[in-house]
Amino acid sequence: MNNLIKKQLMCRFSNSKTYTNDIDDIQKNCTLIDNKIFVLANENNLREIYLTFNIEKKENVKVRYPSTISIHRKKQTNTLYTLNAMNRLIEEENNGVFDNTYQLQWELYKDSIILINDPGVKIVPLKLFSIINF
Repeated sequence: MNNLIKKQLMCRFSNSKTYTNDIDDIQKNCTLIDNKIFVLANENNLREIYLTFNIEKKENVKVRYPSTISIHRKKQTNTLYTLNAMNRLIEEENNGVFDNTYQLQWELYKDSIILINDPGVKIVPLKLFSIINF
């Protein structure tokens, strides 16, 4: 087995009523790396659930999962984000100008997920609900 497996962090949007079904669906339909699913909740609305998990990133394979996006994580601040949301946040913080050398103040977004929300970004504070191990 190749020790250099490329991981892709995924996030499925769920809710407090259906997240256990979503966990079952992820387990059945995805090859999980690390065999873990992190269950996160919006601190301001505990009905909003975010399920994060790692899958193998395969070249030339575009697999779509329902209500699931590819995300990134800033480990130092435990911030989850999409690249589009990060770029939009840079524009917002930098007076409407995108500059790829601009440094975000990641501490402001500690334990949050940054998502696109027209017309700007949505920053959701997260609380770890549980870690599901398989």
